Amino acid sequence: MNSMTETVRTLQPQRVKPIFPPYVHAVLPTVSPELWNVQEQEGPTCGIVAASNALNIVRHGQAHYTRDQLLSTAHGWISHKYGSASFTTEMILRRHGAGTHFGNLRFTRAEDVLRQLIDMNIPVCIELDQNKIGVVPIYGVHTIVLVGYSDSYTDAWGRTKEEYYFVDSAYRPDGFWSIQSNNVDRNGDGMAETYPGNRTITRQEFIQRFPTGIYFPVFPTQADHDTWYRKALYSKKSFPILGWIRNQFITGTNDQLY
Repeated sequence: MNSMTETVRTLQPQRVKPIFPPYVHAVLPTVSPELWNVQEQEGPTCGIVAASNALNIVRHGQAHYTRDQLLSTAHGWISHKYGSASFTTEMILRRHGAGTHFGNLRFTRAEDVLRQLIDMNIPVCIELDQNKIGVVPIYGVHTIVLVGYSDSYTDAWGRTKEEYYFVDSAYRPDGFWSIQSNNVDRNGDGMAETYPGNRTITRQEFIQRFPTGIYFPVFPTQADHDTWYRKALYSKKSFPILGWIRNQFITGTNDQLY
């Protein structure tokens, strides 16, 4: 065999068997979640630990940012009783080299944006539920990392399902934290299939629990993020000074699809 044949063989793409069922779309479709270098939180630190988990995922599990590293970076911006404000997540991600922004998807087709990002292999920090000061809503309650979604499918028992998959640093369904906690038998063969992350939320429940629309797409670089944003989204105009304060510190930018 000559050297040219060897070179052609070397350059041919290697086919890698997907880790997840065929109806699942995931940020790392050929990397086992056990290799993602994600971890659980201690105390009200979900925004910081979600950032560290997303950083490790966007580096394909080859980086290893620990929650303690990021907590030290967030010193002065986090309360051990109340956690951290939403804008802190953006600050932490950028300080560690990721490209992101503090945005919200309340005024656009949120699922279209989130699914596009997953299909681009981009993890997304999102905030579930909603805090309020009196009757005024502000921030979400809990930050988790979106790492996948499913097409509509029917399991072995005839139930139609459509789901989102997350890395949730506080999710302990059996009293302990495990990246395998959402693996379950759906095809009826008696063996649990592997799903992305450690928590599955139905599409219906997710829509109900995402009222703020707050999200932080986590790109490898800010240039990558900015290129995507210019092509996909625009921000609703607002009053210059008050709008800037709101966008930076309270709601995030009001993003809309073109």
